[in-house]
Amino acid sequence: MLCAVLVGMVTGCRKEPPLKAKSSKPVSAPIVTVATESIQEILELSGTVRAAQVIVLSSKVLGRITAIPVREGDRKPKGQVLVRIDDRETAAGVAQAQASVRQAQFAVEEADKALRMAQADRRAAEARYEVVHATYQRFQSLLARESISRQEFDEMQAKDASAAADADRARQAVKAVTAKKEQALAALRAAQAALEAAQALRSYAEVTAPMDVLVTAKHVEVGQMATPGLPLLTVEDPSVYRLEVPVPEGVLSSVHVGDAVPVFVEPRQVPVTGRVVDVLPSVDPQTRSGLVKMHLPSPPVDQGRNIQWRTGTFARARFTTGSREALLVPAAAVVQRGQLTGVFVVDEQEVCRWRLVRTGRSVNGRVEILSGLQPGERIVAQVVPELQDGSRITAD
Repeated sequence: MLCAVLVGMVTGCRKEPPLKAKSSKPVSAPIVTVATESIQEILELSGTVRAAQVIVLSSKVLGRITAIPVREGDRKPKGQVLVRIDDRETAAGVAQAQASVRQAQFAVEEADKALRMAQADRRAAEARYEVVHATYQRFQSLLARESISRQEFDEMQAKDASAAADADRARQAVKAVTAKKEQALAALRAAQAALEAAQALRSYAEVTAPMDVLVTAKHVEVGQMATPGLPLLTVEDPSVYRLEVPVPEGVLSSVHVGDAVPVFVEPRQVPVTGRVVDVLPSVDPQTRSGLVKMHLPSPPVDQGRNIQWRTGTFARARFTTGSREALLVPAAAVVQRGQLTGVFVVDEQEVCRWRLVRTGRSVNGRVEILSGLQPGERIVAQVVPELQDGSRITAD
């Protein structure tokens, strides 16, 4: 009984028709011979867009915040006030410093007057001494000729010594008053420096934009007490952006400053060209990757709208790491049937057979074949609707 069943099954299997029937009508289609080509090795890595310059603005004075006339997302020009802090205390410091400057200026003026008077006294004393000394010298000659008495000469000698002492005291007085004036000038310079410091401190009560900025974060609210070092706002320069990409250690040596790198930004399919500006020398010990920074060009226009660079957004960079041999076929030759991928291989009798292949990446309208084909084999370059397994091909 079992033998009869087996015989029947074998007989039935032999009578089944073939799965694929050859097409009787030839199909016209182009044929190409598969060959290997040298292609570039590409490594695509994801990165983060960041502004080239990000600044956290902090308070330098103690005081209550009175106004924050900006919001996140605002663009403000250089010098625009971003935060105001109560400046009454610093204003009092400025007033006190101004009073000190006025007092020091008065002291300098008084010292200058005293110096002019001392210099006048010195000139008078020196003039008197010159007259007395000239008379004394004549008395010396007269004494030698015994034209005057000794008493008269001694009196003139005493007058000469007295005039010389007066002139010396006048010179010392000038030096003393000059020193006092220098002290007054030093006090004035110190008061002026204190005034500048007080004015600078008061200016800190208004936090201004250090450049044309985009406000990205607000860390405080009106009414909050500001203390030195307290972060107020985070701003960035919206004119220059960079893409920061962690690159594996093994690939890092092939990346150099100045390299042009294609950068893909969603939803654009066409890349923009980034330029490597920095390759950090250190490598993260956990990820074994080094950070590469590249300058991004002006935001592109896609379908009539501008794509804005934003700190923290995602982008992909495509690095060229070398070259290798690959088997490439036209993209139109690859057929997708459900989950299966294949091409039509043409044999020596010009009959095509569908063959499963494993594909790689696309390169300029062609597809890399990883397995399923050998160099020198012929395939249908462009699949037409009427083409099927077993069709006879006439070269187009």
